Amino acid sequence: MQHKKHVVSTYEDGLTQMIWIWIMAAVAISWLLCRKKAVWYHYIWMLLPIEMYGITVAGATIKPYMLFGCLIILCNIQRRRAYKIPVAIFCVVFSLIVSDILNGLIIASVMQHIMFILIIYIAYCYVNLLNEDVDWLKSIENVTIATTIGYGLTFILAYIAYTIQPQIGGVYCTDRYSVGMFLRFVSTGGVATVRLRGFCVDPNSVVTTLIPGAAFALENLVYGKHKKIYHLIAMMCYGSVVVLSGSRMALICTLAMVIAVILPGFRQAENKGKWIISFVLFATVLLVVGAYYYQEIMAEIYSFFTARAGLNDEAGRLTIWRKNIEWLSENGRLLIGVGQNQIANLTTAGKACHNTWLEWICGTGLLIGGGIVIWFFSAPIKFGRYAKQLELKPSQYLPLLFAYITTAVCITTVDNITNSVLIFLMAIFNYGCLNRIEESQKLSR
Repeated sequence: MQHKKHVVSTYEDGLTQMIWIWIMAAVAISWLLCRKKAVWYHYIWMLLPIEMYGITVAGATIKPYMLFGCLIILCNIQRRRAYKIPVAIFCVVFSLIVSDILNGLIIASVMQHIMFILIIYIAYCYVNLLNEDVDWLKSIENVTIATTIGYGLTFILAYIAYTIQPQIGGVYCTDRYSVGMFLRFVSTGGVATVRLRGFCVDPNSVVTTLIPGAAFALENLVYGKHKKIYHLIAMMCYGSVVVLSGSRMALICTLAMVIAVILPGFRQAENKGKWIISFVLFATVLLVVGAYYYQEIMAEIYSFFTARAGLNDEAGRLTIWRKNIEWLSENGRLLIGVGQNQIANLTTAGKACHNTWLEWICGTGLLIGGGIVIWFFSAPIKFGRYAKQLELKPSQYLPLLFAYITTAVCITTVDNITNSVLIFLMAIFNYGCLNRIEESQKLSR
C-alpha cells in the first residue's frame, strides 16, 4: 500500500515538474519577443497568466507574480510610497474585514479576501512605479503583446502534443485540480469535452489573461503602419486560445471587440477600397475553407453551443443566478451575503455563481459587494477625467479600455474575484497618472 502511494506521489511530482517546464517556456518565449526591453516592473504582465501554480504555504498558493510583486512593494517602500494608501482601497479592505466578521470568519472566504487585498496592493504599488515611466503605455503594449504570443504559441504546441500523445506531462488531465493545460470533463449535455485552461483553474479564465495583448495587437493591426505580421500572429495566437478554451462568452466578447475596433478604422480610412478588397479576400478564404470542411465545422459549432447547458437550462447560468439571488432574498442575507464561495453549499441548485460580479454580492452582500462592483465599473470613467487633464488622445488608451471591458464581461460566466488582469487594469484606470496630476497641480499653485 505504501509502495502504491509512493508511486502515485512520484507521478504527481513528475507532472508538477513538467508543468513548470511549460510555464518557463511560455515566459521565455514572451521575454524573447519583447523587442524593446521595458522597465523591469512591467514584466509582471508576463506572470499574470500563471493563476493555478505556485508555492503552497498554509493552504494558500503564492503565485509567481505575487513573488515578483513583493519586489515592486519593496521598491515602493524604499521610495516611501508604500504607506500612502488611497481612501477607496482602505474602505474596501475595511469593508471586507467587516463582511467576514458578519459571516462568521469562514476560512475560505477570508483567504479569498486576503488574496484579493494582496493583488490590489501589488497592482497599486505597480501603478506608483508606472507613473514614473513616460512611455508606460508603450511598455505595457510591448510586454502584453509578447505575452499573448508567447503563451499562445505554448498552448498551441501543447495542443499538438495532446493530439499526438496525451500522456505527455503537464498537457492533459481529467480532474479540475490536477496538473494539466487541457481539462477533460463530461459536460451537462453528457458529452466528453476537452478544453484549454492554460495555467488557470477554469477554461473561462485563460482567455482573460491574454486579452490586453490582443487588444493592443488588434489596434495596431487596424491603425498601425509597422509590424503588421507580428500583430497578426498575436491575434492568431489569441484566436486559437479562444477556440481551444471553448468559452462561448469569450468568443462573443472577442467578436464584439474586433467589430468595435474595425468599424471606426474603416470610417476613418482614406483608402476604403483597400479595406474592401482585404475583406473580400478574407471572406473568400473563409468560404473556401468552410465549404471544404463543412461537415466538420458544423459539427464543432453544434457541439460548441449544445454540448453544455444553455442559459435557461436547469444547470444554465440564468437559472443558477436566479436561484442564488432568490435564496439570499428569502433567507434575509441579501444585504450582508454568506461569505465568498459559500452560496453553492446553501442553495438547491448547489452551484457556484459562475459570475464574478454576482459572486461579490453573494459573498459580501448587496451593500459591500454592490459597492465593489460599482468601484470596478467606475474606474474607466475616472481615468477618462485624468486623461483629459493630461491631454492624452483616446487612441492612446483605447486598447486598455477595450481590454478592461472585454475582461469585465468575460468573467460574468466564471467565479474569479481575484482575476489579476482585471485588478491591474482597474488600478491603472483608478490611480494611473495620479502622481503627475498632483505634481502639475502643485506647480500651478
